[in-house]
Amino acid sequence: MSKSSKFNSQRIYRIWMYTVSHSTLILRSEKQYFDVDYAFKYDEPDLTIDVIFNGVDFISIPDSFNEIEIKKEGEKFIFNNNENWYVKAANCIVGQYDGDDEDKIWEMSLKYNETIEL
Repeated sequence: MSKSSKFNSQRIYRIWMYTVSHSTLILRSEKQYFDVDYAFKYDEPDLTIDVIFNGVDFISIPDSFNEIEIKKEGEKFIFNNNENWYVKAANCIVGQYDGDDEDKIWEMSLKYNETIEL
């Protein structure tokens, strides 16, 4: 796992899951399929990228993003340089996944190829 102070992505993301009992919020990028014609083709269309926040205390973000930039400022993770869009959480991990068992996210048991901690 590598560390970074910022995460940028040109993918479309949306809120995928929030669990109160685990104080976990997950944003997921869309996966692109070979038989669909997209206006913008991702570099690696067969993988999804999950942004996972643990120890979530506060959420103030839209339900989807056309692109995303997240930077950590204290306990807040600021989105797209908008001070009103942030998640207050203990940590944030970004993981890339290229498998077929995406639904294992509901069990919190996905194995990511690469992860970044913000």
